[in-house]
Amino acid sequence: MRIRSHVLAIAVVVLITGRAQAQPGTVYLQAGGGGMIPVGGFQHEQNIGGAYTISGGYELLDYLDLQLAFTHSFNDNENSHDTVQGPGFVLVANEVKQNFMVGIGPRVNFVPSRFAVRPYMLVHAEWFHFANYTNVEVDGHTVISGNDQDAAGIRAGLGLEGTIFSLYEREEDEIPLLEVTLGAEGSFHQAFMPNRDDRQFVTLLGSLGVRF
Repeated sequence: MRIRSHVLAIAVVVLITGRAQAQPGTVYLQAGGGGMIPVGGFQHEQNIGGAYTISGGYELLDYLDLQLAFTHSFNDNENSHDTVQGPGFVLVANEVKQNFMVGIGPRVNFVPSRFAVRPYMLVHAEWFHFANYTNVEVDGHTVISGNDQDAAGIRAGLGLEGTIFSLYEREEDEIPLLEVTLGAEGSFHQAFMPNRDDRQFVTLLGSLGVRF
């Protein structure tokens, strides 16, 4: 009788665990694209540019995920005045500034993952790498130089995602095996720069994701 009870208890635990692991949103992957907008003093250093992100997360609770995200923005500075001609030489310069961000932190969901439309908030600790790529040609000879900087900072944002497709193992199942989502997200990024003004910018991104 005791052995039978143990077997029954183990079976119940396995069943509950399997159901928990099959919940939609247990794991999700997202890819997004959009724009990066410098604000504050940083807008005097960089122009508005494009950006993309790749992120993934794990649903710890109905209202709490742990998320890891990589974001890259690229800003081609105004080059209309970067050609200089002088006695016996022509100088052409092209400057592109790129920003790389890696962040990790919680994503707080305002509704459980079973809802079709889900607003959320995220707060990440981020590592920034600012890369300045400068290409200078003098009389056809190319000179390449750069000025890279690293910094720590934070990211805070709000987003909204919705399910556009669900795949079920059986028609009568309530929990899908896989979901495809569309979303939009806006985030504020701040890099703390030692002995220099901090750098702030905003990213506005649309996203396509899968949850399983």
